[in-house]
This record gives sequence, structure tokens and C-alpha cells, in this order.
Amino acid sequence: MSESSSSSGTPPPPPSSSSSSWKLPDGIEDDIEQALIKTAVGATVGGVLGLILFRSGGGQRAGSIAAGVGVAAGSTYERIAAKMK
Repeated sequence: MSESSSSSGTPPPPPSSSSSSWKLPDGIEDDIEQALIKTAVGATVGGVLGLILFRSGGGQRAGSIAAGVGVAAGSTYERIAAKMK
């Protein structure tokens, strides 16, 4: 006389919903991809130019890399802002 859980009369718990109602805006994946590409290119070009132009170091190389990353961030912002209008 074994009792099974289905014969006890209590229904099984509902399956848990792991999906959220929040999602990224449509097309944002392209903007994220472009931002990563622009940042990588900007940092690389800034680093190479910093290496060529500022051989003595002294922080100018890091400044060149930061400028490249800043240009990439500004370009990405403009791209996203234009889509939002």
C-alpha cells in the first residue's frame, strides 16, 4: 500500500518562470558590438601613436590610449542618440 504524491489530492507546484519581463531594446546588440570594436581600435591606435610619438613615456602613452577610448565612447554615444530620436 504505497501512496503516491498524485493520489494525495494536492496539485504539483507550478513550474517556476525563470524568464523576466525585462529585455534589451531591439537592435542594441549592434550598438554594443560597434562600441567594443571602436574601443579596441581606438585604444590600439592610440597606443601605437603614443608609442611612436611619445617614446620617452611619462604618461603620454596612457593619455593617447585614453583619448582613443574616449573617441570610441563619444562615437558610440552619438550612434545610440541618433537612433533614439
